[in-house]
Amino acid sequence: MATNGSLNDMEQWRSVVEYRRRKRNPAYTHQTRHSVPAYLDEWEEAILTDVRGPYQSAENARRQASRDASDRGRSARIVRVYVERASLAWEPFDERDPETKKWGGS
Repeated sequence: MATNGSLNDMEQWRSVVEYRRRKRNPAYTHQTRHSVPAYLDEWEEAILTDVRGPYQSAENARRQASRDASDRGRSARIVRVYVERASLAWEPFDERDPETKKWGGS
């Protein structure tokens, strides 16, 4: 992830779009394509998810989520659109002994 030196470098964002697809019509075949619709006016129970990211700012993630929801909205039912944040926190991993000058985890 590229950084610009700001405090926001400690966070990453991603966009999430949850949606449902239309149910396929079991009566639809190649022979009946002119008289029977391909999809029913019902939605599948399964909720599918599009996740994109990481992004450096919430605004970039919001823009991507809006684009994805707009694209999906033509052929699917949007259930939920949101942005997730992950805070990056520094934690001790390995420590060097000042007397022996050796690393503890090696």
